[in-house]
Formats: sequence, structure tokens, C-alpha cells
Amino acid sequence: MRRFWSVFLVFLCVFAVADVTSFVPRDYDFFVLLKGNSLYYDKLSSVPLFRFMLKDDRIALESLFVSLLENTCISVGVPMSSVYEALENDILFAAKGTEFALEQFFSLDLNYYLQVLRNIGSNSIIVMKSSKPEQLLRLMAKLMDLKMTKNEKIWVLHDTDVAIFASAHEGYLVISGSRTALLKAIDAYDLEQLQMKSEEPAVRELLNQSAWLYGFFKRDTLRLKGPFVSTNDVDTEYVTILGVPSGESLKIEVRQQLRSATGMEKYVSSATGMLGMPFIGNFAFSATAAGPMDLADSLSQWFQGAQDEVKKIYEIVSYILKSSTGRVYMTGDLFGDQIRLVTIFELSKDLDLSFLIKYGARSFGSEIRLPIMDGFLSFFQSDRRLIMTNMSKAQYDTVANRRRVRDDVTYQYISRNYAGQDILRVFVDVGSLLRAMLGINAVGKFFLTQQFDGQSFVYRMEVM
Repeated sequence: MRRFWSVFLVFLCVFAVADVTSFVPRDYDFFVLLKGNSLYYDKLSSVPLFRFMLKDDRIALESLFVSLLENTCISVGVPMSSVYEALENDILFAAKGTEFALEQFFSLDLNYYLQVLRNIGSNSIIVMKSSKPEQLLRLMAKLMDLKMTKNEKIWVLHDTDVAIFASAHEGYLVISGSRTALLKAIDAYDLEQLQMKSEEPAVRELLNQSAWLYGFFKRDTLRLKGPFVSTNDVDTEYVTILGVPSGESLKIEVRQQLRSATGMEKYVSSATGMLGMPFIGNFAFSATAAGPMDLADSLSQWFQGAQDEVKKIYEIVSYILKSSTGRVYMTGDLFGDQIRLVTIFELSKDLDLSFLIKYGARSFGSEIRLPIMDGFLSFFQSDRRLIMTNMSKAQYDTVANRRRVRDDVTYQYISRNYAGQDILRVFVDVGSLLRAMLGINAVGKFFLTQQFDGQSFVYRMEVM
């Protein structure tokens, strides 16, 4: 009898820890989990930006999404309750042998996710809760214009170019790009020693935290790279993601565990000077001049054109950075017919701008102009600052004093909750950006900071 209770207790323990992440095999590279969607959707909808995108009559993405699903459900005879069950519960995506781009994960286009499903890799899986898996698969097949057949316990959604395999297991629907990966995920669920979380302490620690969005990425399988930020410039052990809608903001933390953190503290500098920075257009950025990111590369990404032109800008900025100290500041427009761009370098010593002549620059009194693409870049100094802009000095002087970062109430409010020193920070007036893009009044702000935390780079993002 004592042996029976011992076995029974072991069974209960195994059953208690079995959840959707139990489908992730131990040799997979990453997983992304949306947990408790029914609980967090209302919280997400209270965030001003998402409330505008989802609920506002001028956009109304929620209504469009529901209408499309309802019409499709009616056409295939599937109740909407099958859809809601899947969407309101946990949803998992995991894979090996590929990179994951965080910026591509958040899309407001249903067709984007259908394309992701259509092109799911042979070593990728999607798992969701479903008590009526066949009904849900019929809906997916209709939305993707695929045929649906069944071989023993495995459904196949297919046409001449696509084959998607699916099976029901323990109340979940498991979908994969290959039969092998599908069965491997199911085996992992049934045997704890085959699961990623059984051998990765960082995964168990991650899942013990309360959040809506979870992510775990081995080595360099997360790709987060853009004009502002990159996770690909240092040797990485693993990356974790936590995202929580709370109050009127969505907060996301990306923690990049480094293989070696020696000397990384030198990249941290004071961000308080950003308060006095001109705020032109809809974004403001500052970063440590000698930070881990290739700032010259990031700045040159803003210019599109012939490769030799981009290379010229890269070389010029690299040269200026050698004489820079403290922070580099940047502000301007992210969208528009005439995009304004301003970069301000804090100089550690006098810089002779005559080096620009060899690139084709000419003097225009108090400024030096470099012809570039269909316009020019202007260079001029103010005390220990060097300004590089695609406006003339007169235009810059006119707009630079109109607004400072400190004048934005939201920036003041958000920045109080973050350390005064960091590696970089970004602030975007998303409402202004959407007005420029869509021509309608909108609200929304975005804030990002990169900090150093002993053994990790920590990116903290907040959307309001």
C-alpha cells in the first residue's frame, strides 16, 4: 500500500508540471509562449496604443478579425467556440535550426500568421488548447485554402506545395511541418527527460514568473537587430523574454545572458543629458558613444541608396566616433515625404572637419555640406558638440529650440521608473508616427532602454 501511494504521488507531481511547454524537446533552440490569453487580452486592450488599434472605429482590427473568422466558421460549419477556446488559452511556438526575429512576431495582419503557419518549418511546432481539434483544423484548412486528410491519428493539411501535420494529445492540438517533429513533440510531453525544461534551469526559472509572453532562446537564435538595437554584437549564452500588460502599458524584458561579461560595465553612461536634447519629429535616441553596438553601422542604416554612398557615411561616422565621448544623440522623423534627421556627437577633443573634403564636402560659411543621395548632410560645431543633419544650419537652429525631450510628459513619467544610467535608450511618439502614416489622430508611446546587469544585457521596453 505504501508503494502504491509513492507511485501515485510521483504521478501527481509529473501531472502537475505538465503544461504546453512540455511539448518542447530538449534539443530545440527556442520557444515562444503566450500564456493566459483570456486573462491578459483585456489588460492589453487597456493600453492606449492597442486600444486604439483594436477598438477605435477608424481601425477596429478586433472587429475585422472576428468578422473574418465568423464568416469562415459559417462557411465550413465550425462553431466560433472552437476558435475562442484556442485563442483564449496558451499558445506555443517552438523550433530548431532557425532564427527567430522578435520584430516580426507582433503583426496586426491575420494573413501574416496564416503565412507563418503555411510555411512552418519541418522542425517547428505550434501547440494550442483544443477539445475539438478537427473542427479547428477544418477552419485552418479553409483559411489557407488547403485540403485536409487523416492517416490514423494524424491529420494532414496539404496542397501541391504545402504539407502540415497535426495531432491531438492530452487536450492539445499539436501542429508541425513534418511528421517526425510532430511525434517528437508528443514523445517529449510524455517523457519529462526529453523536455527542454528538464535540463535548462533558466527555462524553469523563467516559467516560474508570472507573465503573458515568455520566450527562451539558446545561443544566438533570437534576432533583434535594427537602427536602434542589436543582440548580435556579443557572444550570447541564452536570451529570455518576459512580457506583461499592466495598467496602461505593455512591458517587455529581454535578458541576454553573456558568455563573458568582462569589461561590459564600461559601456554604461548617464542618460540624464537626453532631457535637454532637441526633440524633432517623433523619435529620440541616445547611446554610449563607445558602446557594444556598431553605432556607425546603425546610423548608416538610415540612408538608402548606392552602396558606396552608405559606405561613405559609415566611414565618416566611424571617424567622428573616435573623437566622441559620453553619449551620441539622435532625433528626427521615422516616416514622411521629407524625413528630418539630426545626430549630435559629444566631442572629447577638437575635430578638424576638413577631413570631409576628401568625400566631396564643401564649406558654406558656418557649416560644411556633403552631397549625399538627393540632398546633403550638414556638419557644424556648437561648443563641444558636432551636429550632423540633413537640414541646413539655419533650419536646424529654427526647429531645435522648439521642443526638448524633457517637454514630453510621457517621457518624464516613464523614465522615472528606469535607472539614470544605461547603454542606450529610445523614445518614440507612436501617436505622432501613426498620424504621419495614416493621417488620423492616434495615441501611443514607446520607450526602450538597454542596461547591464552583472552578467547580462537587459532590454526593457514599454508601450503605452
